[in-house]
Amino acid sequence: MKRPRICIYVSDFGYGHAARDIALARELQEALDAEVIVRAGSPAAFMSRSLPCVEVISGQNDPGVVMEGAAVDWGRTFAAVEQWLASWEDYIAAEKAFLRERGIDLVLSDITPQPFLAAEELGIPSLGISNFTWHLIYTHLVGKNELTDRIAEAYRAADGALLLPLHEPMEVFRDRREVGFVARPVTRGRMEIRRLCGLSEGEPLVYLGGGQSLDPTVFRGIRTALAGCTLLTPSWTTIPGAVRVPPGETETQDWIAACDLVVSKPGYSTISEAVQAGVPMLLFRREGFAEDNYLIGGVEEMGIGRELPATAVLDGSWADGLESLMGLQENFGQIDGLFKRDGKKECSSIIGEIL
Repeated sequence: MKRPRICIYVSDFGYGHAARDIALARELQEALDAEVIVRAGSPAAFMSRSLPCVEVISGQNDPGVVMEGAAVDWGRTFAAVEQWLASWEDYIAAEKAFLRERGIDLVLSDITPQPFLAAEELGIPSLGISNFTWHLIYTHLVGKNELTDRIAEAYRAADGALLLPLHEPMEVFRDRREVGFVARPVTRGRMEIRRLCGLSEGEPLVYLGGGQSLDPTVFRGIRTALAGCTLLTPSWTTIPGAVRVPPGETETQDWIAACDLVVSKPGYSTISEAVQAGVPMLLFRREGFAEDNYLIGGVEEMGIGRELPATAVLDGSWADGLESLMGLQENFGQIDGLFKRDGKKECSSIIGEIL
């Protein structure tokens, strides 16, 4: 019996899409014995290291947005988006040839729009998987126009969408099905990671994250000498006095699970991995990025985190309430069942039905 071939297209905006798609690719291999091919731009090397048995083909899929500090720089974003749109016809023609040549049985996209058009023209089933769309982001920035109409048309070409928790309405998709969190499971124990950080069980460890999409100048001048806790930062940061996730580390969810608090922009993979591990959160908003309303609002509603002004990240004033914030951990026992479901298995079951 022929193994099903699934092609996953991954947004180039940050590494959060890539992290959850790594978890899904592993599940599809195990549950469906699928041959998975990944198309990714900036996260390609990270995905290749994480998925040694998967072919990862490098190439830009979408521009996302350009950040200036913790705010969207619309001028530079618009220039990038215009260039992207001008390349659509060539991109779709190339992907049609690729999908046909490889005998792809199903296309998944998180959440690049053009692959849905290529799949539709070939009669290949396609699904979106995300908690937001670029239609939402760009409409929030510029309103409804020819650009947003074209993106909506591409999303409507999909057969449906798998909606992750904390999602926007995503009404541009015809058929929508809610699934649980898709996150990479923890592979190492809390104490194993804390020993690597030089910490005992009782010493508070706080993950300070911004994500690859955030302008690194956000962290310049940050106060690191905080009373009562040690900061853990991503491998790409250079914050004096903080413990860094080792460069080349792929299973970063293990490091988040070893923490007592997450302080971060509301990146979806960071939030889902924190929820999975029962780690409370302080989240600072990205100005102009509409997804944050759904992520921060959902976390606050569950009582497992709070919103934080971006200025408080720099001056360290958030640490004054560290004990109270860590106490939010007790609320994880009451969160909705949707957030405890295994979205990876739900997605693979739906995909298996289609195949």
